[in-house]
Amino acid sequence: MVRKTIDMSMLDKLKIDGEVGNYLVQWDNTLLLTAYDQNRTFVLTIDGEQLLIRERLKDVLSRFAQANLIYEYEMEVHFAKVGCQTRGYVAGHHRLVPTCGSSNEQVIYYMVHLMEDASELESDKRVEMIMNGREGDKYHIQIATSERTFRRIVSAADEVAKEQLSLFEYWMYRLGKVKREIFERTYFGDYCVYMKLRKLALDLFIQTVLHILNKAHKKVYGEEAPAELVKEVKRVINKF
Repeated sequence: MVRKTIDMSMLDKLKIDGEVGNYLVQWDNTLLLTAYDQNRTFVLTIDGEQLLIRERLKDVLSRFAQANLIYEYEMEVHFAKVGCQTRGYVAGHHRLVPTCGSSNEQVIYYMVHLMEDASELESDKRVEMIMNGREGDKYHIQIATSERTFRRIVSAADEVAKEQLSLFEYWMYRLGKVKREIFERTYFGDYCVYMKLRKLALDLFIQTVLHILNKAHKKVYGEEAPAELVKEVKRVINKF
């Protein structure tokens, strides 16, 4: 088992194992990624390799989102609902989140579901994450962020994941895929729970449609959709 400490503030001093023209970041092959310079992205793989991709961080993240169907408008709606402007990429248990806003040149994206623990470094108030590599390898990664900011962003991603998984349970119920126990009523066998999830699903759907409508309306007409149009969209959605 490998135990390795990586100080991300010393990014330009880290050993680079290779430079590639194409590397597709996936939920299970990457621990973290960040901009190395204007045209290259640094990636720490789950195997412990420290690679440079000859692509901008923005483009690497875009390809990742496309490959995993993580739509921007969905993340905007979900993170707005939990009150966090710093958005990550969340698909249930899978979560790729940033250490700060995406406009910050020092932003680092890391896989929360591959993180074992995190704590504040007493020496300089930064955060050290313990990331799980392949075959039990541990990577102690030190990042320049406060513990408060770190916890806030991770907590928001957890809330988004919780909502997504709740919707998954609701859709299973709606499509008749929930097993009915004869002698035991499970938590998700409770009528009130399903009604709450039904409301959550409808609210998120309406917010998503209106978010898309407003973005498109502002792009074409330079202003948000008028109240009458919003009202009519809601009426159409709620019509059976």
